[in-house]
Amino acid sequence: MKEPGLIQRTISVKKYSFMLQQLVNRDFKVRYRGSLLGMLWSMLNPLLNMLVLSIVFSQVFNAVGNYKMYLLSGLLIFGFFSEASNLAVTAVTANFGLLTKIYFPKFILPLSKVLSSSINFIFTFIAFLILGSFMNIHIWWGYIFIVYIFACLLMFTIGISFVLSALHVFMRDVQHIYSVIITVWMYSTPILYPIDIIPSEFQLLFKANPLYMYINFFREITLQQMIPDVKSFVLCFLVGFGSFVLGAVIFVKSQKRFIYYT
Repeated sequence: MKEPGLIQRTISVKKYSFMLQQLVNRDFKVRYRGSLLGMLWSMLNPLLNMLVLSIVFSQVFNAVGNYKMYLLSGLLIFGFFSEASNLAVTAVTANFGLLTKIYFPKFILPLSKVLSSSINFIFTFIAFLILGSFMNIHIWWGYIFIVYIFACLLMFTIGISFVLSALHVFMRDVQHIYSVIITVWMYSTPILYPIDIIPSEFQLLFKANPLYMYINFFREITLQQMIPDVKSFVLCFLVGFGSFVLGAVIFVKSQKRFIYYT
């Protein structure tokens, strides 16, 4: 029997949409089980992080106007990616029992982790809007493009999550290695500091960072209230779509051997 192709597997998400929905609901509910504030932590966590970091760095980088919102905008984008990709690392290995009992497209497991983190992103974005209203950040029609940049970020995150969850099946050290990588990635992304402080000969390297592309796109719309150039639209899409396709191919090619590592 011919193995279903990548496109057929992607389309099969519709068939298993109920299962995907249940996995997303489970992840989101478990995350706040036993917590007094529950989902409010989705807003409070980034706000508290911003408060602490802004107190520490606001004097160092006082050249950045509206530093608190500059910081929160970077944490908003990077925080989503970091949370989703970290949760996705163990998405397959933590559900080996489920894999051996019923058939379903295995990529639903890391996908559900990313989608549950997307719910957190929505709450955090609401917090960003509320705080921005007190800090001279006004909503304007250009905000419609935030949907576009989040779609690109979502594709990029799903692709990376596919790769990480597949690698973790074969090498459990991936979880620990990635925790180091994501820390280095955060500090090498202009979130806490402006890119202008980086020597000009290295700025191109920093600008090639996909997460910086998404953060800068978001900041241009929200903080600078301008529409990014066409190049930014194209690059953000190509990076996101390329990550999604590459990650999906790697995951699908690897999943045949998952059963040998349960």
